[in-house]
Amino acid sequence: MPFGEMSITLDDVSCLLHLPIRGIFWSPQDVTEEVAVELAIDYLEVAASSWAYATRAYLLMLVGSTIFADKTFTLVEARYLLLFTNLDRCSGYSWGATALVTLYRYLGDASMYNCKQLGGYPTLLQCWIHEYFPTVGKRGENWKPADNYGLPRAMRWSYRQGVLKVDDLRPILDELTPADVIWRPFEDHRAWRQFDEICLYRDCLKWGDTVVPYLPDRCLRQFGYRQYVPSPPLDCMMATNIDVDWIGYHQSFIAVIRPTTLTTTPSDVEDGYLE
Repeated sequence: MPFGEMSITLDDVSCLLHLPIRGIFWSPQDVTEEVAVELAIDYLEVAASSWAYATRAYLLMLVGSTIFADKTFTLVEARYLLLFTNLDRCSGYSWGATALVTLYRYLGDASMYNCKQLGGYPTLLQCWIHEYFPTVGKRGENWKPADNYGLPRAMRWSYRQGVLKVDDLRPILDELTPADVIWRPFEDHRAWRQFDEICLYRDCLKWGDTVVPYLPDRCLRQFGYRQYVPSPPLDCMMATNIDVDWIGYHQSFIAVIRPTTLTTTPSDVEDGYLE
């Protein structure tokens, strides 16, 4: 943006999708075609008397068509079935981080000129744009925030076909100012999703074999803090203790907020921030 960086954060995922952001990461094993068949037989067996098989099949379809959607749009990786072998453990995963890691990964691909499709959960991206940029794009509104009674915030929006192309949007984005942004759109949603300080964890996030940097210090105004000159981006290729760092997030949280203060003026940034 002409006035600095913005990003989709864990807090955005929590409020838009109501997915848990605390929890463990998942490191799956690769599976061969033979193992995939065995998984399907063991965990998706059709049995009228067993709800567990139907539950696994539904959950596999659900994540495969939303947060894990890839560019095939019709297939789901068999290894994701390993997530649901023990249904009692499902709530222990950080599904919010999952959605964000997957979308970050595909947005990285989409930044390449030869990329024609976007994987991940585009609904998350689209609703994030609707919340933060009220003048960008076309959208329908199902209800006002004050009328919400605990539904995920993404359900506020409905799709409307737009007519603008990429070349039309570029000058619109270039002309945006801080006054055109709703910097903290979810303050009226806190009755249902309280802000969690883990959203200011600065380090790498991972899900499976995908590792991405998560850098809230580069978009502090979205958290109500004065923006300072951020540290250089992380090299996640060098990260070795991501699970440990995630569990011990508090040290990172303190390091992010120590140099700054709360502010109500988004244009109030540290001298030299945009130099």
